[in-house]
Amino acid sequence: MGFGIDNKDFPDSGCAIVFGGSGGLGQACAGLMAERGCDIVVTYRSRAEEANALVEKIRGLGRKAEAVACDVTNREQVEAAFAHAVKRFGRVHTVVSAGGLVFDTGPLVDFKQSAFRGVIETDVIGFFNIAQAGIPVLREGKGGSFVALITCATKRTVPLDALSATPKAAVQMLVRHIATEEARNGIRANCVGPGVIDGGMVIPMMQTETKKLLDMAVEYTPLGRLGECAEIAEAVAFLASSKAAYVTGQSLMVDGGLSA
Repeated sequence: MGFGIDNKDFPDSGCAIVFGGSGGLGQACAGLMAERGCDIVVTYRSRAEEANALVEKIRGLGRKAEAVACDVTNREQVEAAFAHAVKRFGRVHTVVSAGGLVFDTGPLVDFKQSAFRGVIETDVIGFFNIAQAGIPVLREGKGGSFVALITCATKRTVPLDALSATPKAAVQMLVRHIATEEARNGIRANCVGPGVIDGGMVIPMMQTETKKLLDMAVEYTPLGRLGECAEIAEAVAFLASSKAAYVTGQSLMVDGGLSA
């Protein structure tokens, strides 16, 4: 008799689909879940080369993997990505939402409406599309899990960060509704809120005026450093796995204590 949960992290049949899998965080999540027993479908909007390179790495682990072009703001493309995953692997048991735009920072009053509309379309409408297309697929597969990457700024207000925190707060609420409405169908839903991570969209933002805001966030982070993509992936893989079978509707902040 052991003291932990003995089941495998992920089912033997089916796959995980990682939306935004060509980015730094998406790649880390897809790769770690593959190491832990998942076949993987990754989606990308424009970075086909990165997505295909990730697929080859996952195949090198002995898992099956495919890349699918998908703009999450387009419902038909999201539905097509799920349909492809089901046709190829039989079912989808895990859905990870890891995409997003590089966003502007600054006072709310100074943002252009086009910038605000862009993050709402990509983050909120995009996740809404993933949820509405994905829930019937997970129901058909007798359950599964959603994990959405948000931001720790939904818990602690970070100055000049409204274009990141506002849409992610909406995603967080959508996840809570999935958790409460779909539990009876064996579907769990959780969020992971990264702090300042050495990867993903933070890399290009370090080359702009936003670097000052990121440096300030690191200064206020109790652990005093940037996080790593792998540290975010560990949280995502845990929440998606059978080890978190009694966890739903939660937001786990992986931020070095910034939101404490």
